[in-house]
Amino acid sequence: MSYQHDRDLHLTYSPERGYWHFMLYIEPPAYTGGAINAGQQLDAFASRYAAEWRDRLTPCTPDALHVTLVAPDEAPQLWHPCVYDDPESPSAVARDGCVCWRAFRDPITWLPVAVHHYRTVTGNHEHWEHHTYAPLALPDGEQLTALIIDREADMVWARTDRGALHILPEKQTAGYSTGYRGSGPAELARMIEKIVASDGYDVTPGTPNRRPAETVLQWASSHAAARTQELSLRQLVLLCRTGVVA
Repeated sequence: MSYQHDRDLHLTYSPERGYWHFMLYIEPPAYTGGAINAGQQLDAFASRYAAEWRDRLTPCTPDALHVTLVAPDEAPQLWHPCVYDDPESPSAVARDGCVCWRAFRDPITWLPVAVHHYRTVTGNHEHWEHHTYAPLALPDGEQLTALIIDREADMVWARTDRGALHILPEKQTAGYSTGYRGSGPAELARMIEKIVASDGYDVTPGTPNRRPAETVLQWASSHAAARTQELSLRQLVLLCRTGVVA
């Protein structure tokens, strides 16, 4: 298909209508997911950036997009109470363990978030795993002021001139990574070039499938990039000009 984000598929949500302009990929009967928005799976307790994003999420009633974030046989668990709320829940294990899913929404992007709670009986092991989709753009009119490489949570974030933290926009099959020669660092390098060329206003994924400038690619592939760091727009400009960020 010929996809143009600004013209065709701008995710929209309202309490009255729900979601529209969100494209799904379906393989009956086993799989449903986002066709364009990249799925994200993260430990939202792993870093301060992930915690900042997690803390703004709001609980909500599960809807169709939440169902796309979980396995088909686990979808009913989105409606089961957590063991902390009801020890007799169908998702409770021996009144103490839990395998429930909880539904949240990002109040800025309205993207769905499904959180898997796994707790063993007696609580020897317990974790909450967050599943969501990356956006396809930053909110209209907002400028990226910092690109954040978050090694603890294995994420790349964008902060805007309004102070909001977002998952860096990403499309399916085109993820970002650092520290080695491969497609992930190349995609990040191309995104950095796009950000700099637009002065931080074009942060849409799907960069042209071309080789980025060697200086930017070398940095993204290096150990210098493979650590948690917050890079200002000025540093990204410097990177594109010189191959270094400071």
